[in-house]
Amino acid sequence: MNHALERLRELWVRLTPNQKILFGTVSGAIALLMVLVMFWASEPEYAVLYSKLETADASLIVDRLKADGTPYELSQGGQMVKVPRDRVHEVRIALAGEGLPSSGTGYELMDTSKLGWTDFVQKLQHRRALEGEIARSVQTLTEIMTARVHLVTPEPSLFLDEEKPATASVVVQLRSGARLGGGQIAGIVHLVSSAVEGLRPDHVTVLDTEGNLLSRPGGNKEMGVSADQLELVQSKEAELSEKVESLLQAVLGPGKSVTRIAVEMDFEKKERTVESFDADNPVVRSEVLTNSTEQDGTTSETGTTNYDISKTVEHTSVPAGRVSRITASVFVDGTYEDGADGEKAYVPRSDDEMTKFQNIIRSAIGFDANRGDEVTVENIAFDNSIREEEKRGMAAARRNQMLLSIGGRVASIALIGAVLFLAIRAIRKSPIFNPLPEVEVVEEPELEGNPLLTQKINESEILRGRIVELAKARPEEVSRLIRTLMKEDMG
Repeated sequence: MNHALERLRELWVRLTPNQKILFGTVSGAIALLMVLVMFWASEPEYAVLYSKLETADASLIVDRLKADGTPYELSQGGQMVKVPRDRVHEVRIALAGEGLPSSGTGYELMDTSKLGWTDFVQKLQHRRALEGEIARSVQTLTEIMTARVHLVTPEPSLFLDEEKPATASVVVQLRSGARLGGGQIAGIVHLVSSAVEGLRPDHVTVLDTEGNLLSRPGGNKEMGVSADQLELVQSKEAELSEKVESLLQAVLGPGKSVTRIAVEMDFEKKERTVESFDADNPVVRSEVLTNSTEQDGTTSETGTTNYDISKTVEHTSVPAGRVSRITASVFVDGTYEDGADGEKAYVPRSDDEMTKFQNIIRSAIGFDANRGDEVTVENIAFDNSIREEEKRGMAAARRNQMLLSIGGRVASIALIGAVLFLAIRAIRKSPIFNPLPEVEVVEEPELEGNPLLTQKINESEILRGRIVELAKARPEEVSRLIRTLMKEDMG
């Protein structure tokens, strides 16, 4: 290292001022080129995230990107948002989880030119606008991410018995972990029915994206079950399932158990009045005593006692919504060990472990054998092929992304090295580092006499001077030439 520094120092000292200036200029240009290439390599490539956005959606998306620290670019007057290409899908998924973009089609449809619209087109556009406005209002609920509304408004008829009622269907996509309560569902039904003329609440259907029917205005009249009662049953089942799952996950880990709990509830309100009589132990109801005096002065006392049978009245009221039976079915995955062939081998749970799991589940749900509760716990191997394939796919995607990133940086460094090598090579071959030898001017002596002789002498002196300078500049080549000539003469 020190030897190389010494050589560089000697080389620098030997340079002329012009060479030093040129060397510094080239070095600065190469350094600037390296900085520009590195900056270009580190600059992310942007791709379109969303286009043709409304101003409100663009503002919300930009605020969300700023909060997450995601770089972005705006174009087309703020209607197009761009993010780094390698993060487009990630950002879209994150924004979709926040319900963005959320704008739909509303009354702005009516702002377009109406020239040439038929009566049918006007009614269709008005219905589309009304559907969009109702969907926007429904999406204002915190639990709802997106919503779609479909309205059916039949034409009015001259005869009442032939007139068909208006109907509406609402499909909502809930946020992760969110759930609509009965009051919120009723509010959505009331909102939709109030926004459409002639629409009754019992003609509004609310459905989620999982296919679950949320609105049950009349309930199941044949079975006598209302929507509130069904909601209470589902809430109780979800509560017990969550208790069991939380206990099993703490022991087994996530994804190692599946729990399904069914709850039967008695919604019949019962009142009972019991009157019991005790004939063996009568109760004195009244007693009358009479004192009388005879003529001879003696007194006598008579009495009348009335008895009544004792009675006990017992009034008992049983509240509605009492749990009458609970059944729980639980699947538990086993353990896996590395086999001889490198594959995972399934190992079932022991009987002792299964007994413990069953006791834990019974305690969590409040097991009562007198009301017919049942708990079934089975040990079975889970099919984890899809999960493993997803893990391998995610690992491969991360590995490819890392290789692309490393490859880009390596290519940038290689390009900088190649440019630097070519520049140094060109500089070393340039006349700056390999200057031509300075030819000493030989002063020609003043000759008198024949001018031809003078010219010949001058040419000889000039040729001699050039040969001397050539020998000084390239001694090896000159010596090689002399040896060759000597060999030819001796031969």
